[in-house]
Amino acid sequence: MNSATERDHYGRRAEHTSAALRLLERLRQAARDGVDLSTAELQDERIFGLRPVNRLVDLRRGKYNRTRYDIERLDCGGGVHRWRLHEPARPGFPKDKRQSVLPLSQPADVDWQHRPRVATGSHGRPLPLFEGVGR
Repeated sequence: MNSATERDHYGRRAEHTSAALRLLERLRQAARDGVDLSTAELQDERIFGLRPVNRLVDLRRGKYNRTRYDIERLDCGGGVHRWRLHEPARPGFPKDKRQSVLPLSQPADVDWQHRPRVATGSHGRPLPLFEGVGR
């Protein structure tokens, strides 16, 4: 098998894996330099594949080396997006689809009895978050 047809354990071509790891190192260098990279800048470098955004999303999901990276997409308006790698990751990130993150702007003295309810019972009615705790 040549390198163009080799596949990783997720079924991706081998060049996608190497492009993603080069992109990860480029994001680390940009973080050390204190700059955010735009999608166009990554495409102009031509070493991360045709669609570096696909490699970024896969890195966020942990599809290359099973490590989920906290890569933030910054919308700069006019269709321009910049990308920022956070190492160490921000609190609550990276998150998966089933996880919700509480906003940091919520006051610390929140009354837990009046928080929004997210879990549902067998009849579809919401259950309190900490039902039965402290009784």
